Amino acid sequence: MQPEQARQLLGFGEEEAARTVLKDESRFLKSAQGVAYLEIAVIMLLLVSVDYLIGGLDGYVGVNPSPYWIPVILISVQYGVFEGLVSAFLASILSLGSALGGPILEDALTSGFDVALRDGFGGDFSSFNNEDYLIAWQYAAEPLLWLIVALMVGLLRERLRQRNQKLAEDLRDTREREQVLSNAYEQLLHTKEHLEVRVAGQLKTVFTLYQAAKAIEKLGPGEVLIGIADLVRAVMQPTKFSLYLLNGSVLEAVTNDGWDDSDTYMRVFDSSSAVFQEVVGRRRIMSVVNSADERLLAGEGILAGPLTSVDTGEVVGMLKIEKLGFLDLQVASLENFRILSEWVGTAFANARRFRKAQGNMYFNDDRTLLSDTVYRQHSKFMKILGENLGFDVTAVQLKAGGVDVLHQSRRQAVVKAIGDVVKHHMSPMVQAFEYRQTGREFALILPTVNADESGAEVAEHIATAIMHYLKEAEIEGVNITAVAKSLYARPEDAPRDGADQGTPILRAGRG
Repeated sequence: MQPEQARQLLGFGEEEAARTVLKDESRFLKSAQGVAYLEIAVIMLLLVSVDYLIGGLDGYVGVNPSPYWIPVILISVQYGVFEGLVSAFLASILSLGSALGGPILEDALTSGFDVALRDGFGGDFSSFNNEDYLIAWQYAAEPLLWLIVALMVGLLRERLRQRNQKLAEDLRDTREREQVLSNAYEQLLHTKEHLEVRVAGQLKTVFTLYQAAKAIEKLGPGEVLIGIADLVRAVMQPTKFSLYLLNGSVLEAVTNDGWDDSDTYMRVFDSSSAVFQEVVGRRRIMSVVNSADERLLAGEGILAGPLTSVDTGEVVGMLKIEKLGFLDLQVASLENFRILSEWVGTAFANARRFRKAQGNMYFNDDRTLLSDTVYRQHSKFMKILGENLGFDVTAVQLKAGGVDVLHQSRRQAVVKAIGDVVKHHMSPMVQAFEYRQTGREFALILPTVNADESGAEVAEHIATAIMHYLKEAEIEGVNITAVAKSLYARPEDAPRDGADQGTPILRAGRG
């Protein structure tokens, strides 16, 4: 509701409205008086002309009632007291002038003006008799009636005018208040509907945020990465965003949402890049709102900030938003982005510390693979064993990539496919391990396989076999890459004290 409407609704500003009405009425009365005088003049001129043409300008002596009643009553009813009295006064002058003016003027021309006045009025008033009074009353009665009628009818017209004016003011006030109330109701209805939408949206947002917050409160880093996407969507509502993890001196993209095939955003930022130095080195939140940050981002995104653990202060990665709605980028968005970055960074750091604390466990979380700690210990043992027995030892490192590969069901499918390959196609000497605790990297240790000679071929066969089992499990959108890494390569001139090409270990290594 506008302030002026509220003032009118509460009754304020009535004095201003009254002054405005008085000004309008004053202008109307002035124009009405001019029209009334013009009508009086026209009617009187018309009556005098008719009197002159018909009765010889005798003041309608033989006509009863006199035609001069017409302007007196008409003007009094139409315009009120003052105009009615003016009309009655002029009618009296014209009527008496026409009736008495003719004889007096003739006597004045023949006997002189003094004699004409004396004869016309019957001498001086001291010599008036009853007959003279009756004659005088005959001439004065009708003009007096005109004045009285004009006064009475005019007063009634004024009362009627005031009553109509009061009713008009009441009607105008009623209409104005009705309009104000109608506008206020429309605005209240619009506000109510808008509030209902906002409340429903906030309830939905709170529920979504609660669900997303539960998704990242996990103990495994992979599970945390899965829930981060929903949390970012609930808080920032971006169109495109990505998550980078700090791996040594580089930032590597592990999650990207909304990216198209035509997008050319960088997936790796090394320590020499401006984004890495600002986000990781200076721990700054970069925004295109700042012209300096816009130049440093160089089209890589709208917002970028470090994933920082509130507990330890370490930087574990970077959150970057590439596309965001225009109305969603505001001052509050920057604060929400900072809180979101710290929230995600803390959750991921806690999950990684928990995973590290579980490093001495023999199996991983779901007890399907040997842990990364066991891999490091076993790889050292196999290297020493290869040196002592004189056989090659190669590690095949596997990495799963694709859409939502860290989702629990998809990750379990990948782990099961790796287990099936090891179980059905390889020797019992070959073991599968979790690698680097990222949730998407795995490793196999193959005895008697030389990485330089046949490592790449064996790695390719293993990746193909895993993809075959994934296809049978109807898992789409997951890619497996395999890289062979030598743990120990037997020198060419070394004696063959241990296994040779005919041992079961070598056959098992070649699959």
